[in-house]
Amino acid sequence: MLFGPAGIPIACQGGTLEGVRTVAELGLGAMEVEFVRGVHMGPEQVRAVGAEAKRLNISLSCHAPYWINCCARTNEKLVRSVRNIIDTAKVAHALGARIIVFHPGYYLDRPSSECAALTRQTLTLALEQMHALGINDVLLGPELMGKGSQFGSLDEIIALAANLPQTKPVIDFAHYHARGNGAITAANAEADYAAIFSKLESSLGKNAVTSFHAHFSEVEYTDKGERRHLELGTTNEPPVKPFLKLCAEQDYSGTIICETPLLEQDALRMQRIFASYLPK
Repeated sequence: MLFGPAGIPIACQGGTLEGVRTVAELGLGAMEVEFVRGVHMGPEQVRAVGAEAKRLNISLSCHAPYWINCCARTNEKLVRSVRNIIDTAKVAHALGARIIVFHPGYYLDRPSSECAALTRQTLTLALEQMHALGINDVLLGPELMGKGSQFGSLDEIIALAANLPQTKPVIDFAHYHARGNGAITAANAEADYAAIFSKLESSLGKNAVTSFHAHFSEVEYTDKGERRHLELGTTNEPPVKPFLKLCAEQDYSGTIICETPLLEQDALRMQRIFASYLPK
């Protein structure tokens, strides 16, 4: 199991290159490079970051810009979404990153089936362009979204992965909890987490639970869904210990990216908790 921060660690005094070094110095194994405001990284920096991550054995992933909407109403926005995916995929490929995480879209008062069909078309076009560029080693990672207005429920992102090649669902457990208005209950947390992993495995195969990519934090939410990410120990919603206990006991593995405000501190905390549940 690899743990790491969503972006440059707080303790780091520099940019992405220094961030990778800080992650390694802390003893973490992963880092998500954040392109949420646009893909801005020159070729020289990309080469340096990719080489350093490889040298230090740090697993990289990338988060694509926020304004992607794969089921937008206008062709202009769909074209722009494909372009943002391709721009992220190009840099991810050069960095040696294994997956690009993105927000799939918004319902905009349309049924899930309509949004799903349009999202599949958009991602199919993105994959065709990626393949034309020789980008066959970067996975598309539709993220589980935290609001009921957003296309990206657990079932929806699993269906995307089941129907598209080179696609893996990214489970954001805080988003799942918020979207379901407290779906992971303290009294039954381990079973609630187990149900998620069971659905992943039954739908996508063993690899879905032995090589997953996930986000974790605690979360503040309303009846409309996610409001903001919280550090571990704030509300215990969703609870982290049953999640990591289940992963250790069931031999689930993958990458867990910490999205709390404390980034690397809480990533390290999760790593320690997970290690405490491993067989001695």
